[in-house]
Amino acid sequence: MFQKQFCLVDHNTLASKALAAYFYAFSSEEQLHGVLAARPPGVNCLVLGSGSNVVFASDVDALVLHNVIQSIEVVDQTEESVLVQVAGGVLWHSLVLWSIEEGYSGLENLSLIPGTVGAAPIQNIGAYGVELCDVFESLDAIEIETGRRISLNKAQCGFAYRHSIFKTPAYIGQWVVVSVTLKLRSPKGGGGFDFKTEYGEIEAELARRNVARLTPKLMSDVIISIRQRKLPDPNVLPNVGSFFKNPIVTTDECNRIKNKFPALVHYPLGGGKSKLAAGWMIDQLGWKGREEGGAKVHDQQALVLTNVGGGGKAVVDLSKKIQVDVFDVYGVFLEPEPLIFV
Repeated sequence: MFQKQFCLVDHNTLASKALAAYFYAFSSEEQLHGVLAARPPGVNCLVLGSGSNVVFASDVDALVLHNVIQSIEVVDQTEESVLVQVAGGVLWHSLVLWSIEEGYSGLENLSLIPGTVGAAPIQNIGAYGVELCDVFESLDAIEIETGRRISLNKAQCGFAYRHSIFKTPAYIGQWVVVSVTLKLRSPKGGGGFDFKTEYGEIEAELARRNVARLTPKLMSDVIISIRQRKLPDPNVLPNVGSFFKNPIVTTDECNRIKNKFPALVHYPLGGGKSKLAAGWMIDQLGWKGREEGGAKVHDQQALVLTNVGGGGKAVVDLSKKIQVDVFDVYGVFLEPEPLIFV
């Protein structure tokens, strides 16, 4: 049933050549239950989607479960909205393209985000003013240890910036998300769509295209164009996208840093909080384009660390040096965005 000593190089976008002690790809819940019942005693499990948010710095002494369940189904519909239940193994961008083809709106700002639908709620994926939680309705998950199935709504998932209940000690690594239900806007409501365009890059691209009437398809095309300019294709240059989260600090802390560094890029969040641009801080410290030990900070995007031959460990080692440098200068700790396995 299992593949042993399985190389994960084709199952992570950092192209790490880590070996999994055991590997199994499941395409149904029945197969998942079967493999959980048959797993070797004492062997832990690791759930893997497309591997776009993981860093393997060493071999994986576990049973790697690769979710490839595929289905997209409209389960309810009104004049204003539609509920869509999506299997966890569906590629996220494929879902975005499907929603646009069907005429629905809500996912266009999340275009071209790598990964699977099942992984999306784990870190509450987001981009350009939109997060998964904005369209999230519920999810179904299976507990690895017992095989029991649960459903969680938005409040129960505890969403925050790049965070959910699945990143807390009681849940991390214990569940397989088998389906996610999203609430998208329908054109049948007649009220038009409300697009999030309040980002300089989006506004500039819309102006360049001289857009008179914005549609979900056009909005998606704009986001794709921006992302392709900013972020390297992992098929060409192995990476996991943004390696660090933008740190959220108190307004007082933000002001303290800004007094010392007036050009600090930051975004007020309300409630006495501000978000700092991690990429700006890394860039200011001269890391952009630097290469060390087979890992490199991308030439155009300081948040992206790439594998140029050293593998996952080299990328992790480079990230730690950047963390120390940023903390020493700005007094801010940069938290990695991907899950790191050492």
